[in-house]
Amino acid sequence: MDLRGANVVVTGASSGIGEATAIAFARRGARLILVARRKERLEALAARIEQAGGHAIAWSCDVTDLPRVEKLPGLVNELTGRPVDVLVNNAGIAGGGPFLELDHDRIDEVVRVNLLGVMHVTRVFLPGMVARGSGHIVNVASLAGRFAVPGAAVYSATKHGVVAFSESLDVTTRRQGVLVTAVNPAYVPTEGFPASSRPSMLTLTPERVAEAIVKVARDDISPEYSVPRWAAAMQAFRILTPPLYRWGLGVGAHRYYDR
Repeated sequence: MDLRGANVVVTGASSGIGEATAIAFARRGARLILVARRKERLEALAARIEQAGGHAIAWSCDVTDLPRVEKLPGLVNELTGRPVDVLVNNAGIAGGGPFLELDHDRIDEVVRVNLLGVMHVTRVFLPGMVARGSGHIVNVASLAGRFAVPGAAVYSATKHGVVAFSESLDVTTRRQGVLVTAVNPAYVPTEGFPASSRPSMLTLTPERVAEAIVKVARDDISPEYSVPRWAAAMQAFRILTPPLYRWGLGVGAHRYYDR
């Protein structure tokens, strides 16, 4: 895909991976539609992009607010005169901690934002992409969507859901000219995910993930892309040696709860 002049929607764009992704696409000449809950942060980011010679529009929206989400495609057409080429579903929240320490409201919130939010935003943009026969939907999942993470049962479940949703949808929509990709980064310290004691080889910057997202859209990669790339090979370990894989999870769990 030629990203120059392309309309790119990024949810969760007010900080972290979303902010870095918006800047990375803007540097390639794309027109950004920035979506998140914090209006002031979005407007500040849009101003920075514009001052650097790019194009950006800020739209305050919670991805769980369906009436507002449904307005997004029309808003993009009205303000830019053309539909969306790339949708980056990045909005997400942390959901770690022992399962029994999460109350029902928190469980529901994590599922609504991390999984249902991805599905609903995709649902409003996908019909237009299918009708045109072009487009790319990039869903920011996690390596936790491929490997069970001790102490993060709900978060891992939502990210497994995003990976399965992306892979299943891509099988159908790629025949209609629309690609769907789950990008699975390792741990990224951000405002919502503070720094921890995780191994440095599995700790990434938002900018590195942003460059991977741009690569996926530019090079038409689907249905999955892991960051770092070598982490994808760990799936063979999970499938070919299940007992060893589960032993490794047990070791990780002991370290988590013994901290």
